[in-house]
Amino acid sequence: MKKVNCEEVKLGVHEFLHSELHEQELEAITAHLANCDSCEGHYDIEVILNQVIQRSCDEAPAAELADRVMDRIRSIQQHD
Repeated sequence: MKKVNCEEVKLGVHEFLHSELHEQELEAITAHLANCDSCEGHYDIEVILNQVIQRSCDEAPAAELADRVMDRIRSIQQHD
C-alpha cells in the first residue's frame, strides 16, 4: 500500500471527504488517519467545516439574487 505523509494527507483531506480520490489514495489516507492524531484532528475540523457549509447552503437564494446571477451569466455568454 502507498504511504502518505502528514502534508499529503492535509492537502488531500477535502478530496478524501468527498470520495474524489483513487482507491489506493483513499486507503493510504485512511491508514494514515488511523495512526496520526494530528491529521485526525485536521480531518475532524474539515468534517465540521463541511457540515457548516452544507447547512448554510441548504437555503435557496433570494429570487432577486438568482435573477441577477442568471442575467450576468447570460451577459457573459453573449460577449463570448
